[in-house]
Amino acid sequence: MIVCKFGGSSVADASQIFKVREILMSDSRRRLIVVSAPGKRNNSDEKITDILYRCHDEVAEGNKAGSFKIIRARYTEICNTLGIDSISTILDEVESGIEEGRGPDYAASRGEYLAAKMLSGFFGAEFIDAAEVIRLTSDGRIEESSYTGLKDRIKGDGLYILPGFYGSDPDGNIKTFSRGGSDITGAIAARAVNAEVYENWTDVSGLLMADPRIVRNPVAVPELTYKEIRELASIGANVFHEEAVTPVKDHNIPINIRNTNDPDAPGTFIVADRDYKKKAVVGVSGKTSYTNIFIEKLMLNRYPGFRERFLELLGKAGIVPEFESRGFDSISFLVSDKQINSPDTLLREIADQLKPDLLEIRESFAVIGIVGSGVIDKTGIAAAAFSALSKENINIRFISFGGSELTLLLGIDAAFYRDALTAIYKSVGNV
Repeated sequence: MIVCKFGGSSVADASQIFKVREILMSDSRRRLIVVSAPGKRNNSDEKITDILYRCHDEVAEGNKAGSFKIIRARYTEICNTLGIDSISTILDEVESGIEEGRGPDYAASRGEYLAAKMLSGFFGAEFIDAAEVIRLTSDGRIEESSYTGLKDRIKGDGLYILPGFYGSDPDGNIKTFSRGGSDITGAIAARAVNAEVYENWTDVSGLLMADPRIVRNPVAVPELTYKEIRELASIGANVFHEEAVTPVKDHNIPINIRNTNDPDAPGTFIVADRDYKKKAVVGVSGKTSYTNIFIEKLMLNRYPGFRERFLELLGKAGIVPEFESRGFDSISFLVSDKQINSPDTLLREIADQLKPDLLEIRESFAVIGIVGSGVIDKTGIAAAAFSALSKENINIRFISFGGSELTLLLGIDAAFYRDALTAIYKSVGNV
């Protein structure tokens, strides 16, 4: 069996859904389908999930869910164009549930629920409600019973359709994953049926080596590992949800990222292992909006627990560092700008507790990561990146190399992020 997950762009309107049907009909092994909520049809459009969140907010403010009329019109239009029965009764039930105040997770999950209900009729598939089979622990982990529960629902040779993005908590309430979480549902489904492959259908022909909004015509990566996709996701690549790797990794189920608009393209395979000597680097990605917290103290190694006390003080302020760099007498953390609320207060408390020689908060950083199993082993990758930045007169302000054997991290001024990403990609993209 092949498990197929179709993202929001693949079910955005009837014309896209016709493409999905052709993909399903082209291979009889494609029998378990996971769907997202309809996404944007154009740049000025809205995602269904965003509108559903707005409906919840309207009710929370004491009003009717006025924006639900947009939801109703969108699904009704799709049904009419597909030539299937209206789902007006189900739409009524969802609108009532939102207006009864069933919470933001319930509201947000209904985009996938309605899509799966609608498409079960169009595809002639049996609908399986994710809330009935995907069980989550109180801290959001997947219960092992989810895999057997879903497997037990797959009987016979027909098609089955499962809404993505949500399950249910220990009390039976709807619980959503983080945004993009339909990828996780697809991975759960793939493990449950021990799929031959998990196909993740989107609007790009595989995972591109860099952000196409910044780098012109980046190439697609034919193959990368579970570890490499996790590293890329952690530094900004967003084609595939990083948490979706876990369910399939230990069972060696390959993930194939495919393009609904170009179904003949092979896409990108995510596998357990690959020959990195053929291609050392699989991607260049990054994030902006970082703040650097830098502390220096002479003979730092003579102060046991200094780093741990530093982290504890940051934790009390609600700050969780994402990247770390160490010197003999210094520690440097990069944290999200959003976590820094009262920098003066934070500096005073750290200074009072740790008595550093130097303590600074440096704003407007960006981080770019060069990812690949051969990044450390292959000579010249770091030198090529440094040279490329030097030619663009971009100064490197932060380096982390060796913390992960897959990634070289470079911190730069955020103002140079786009130029730096392009320069680095051009220097190492073919390595």
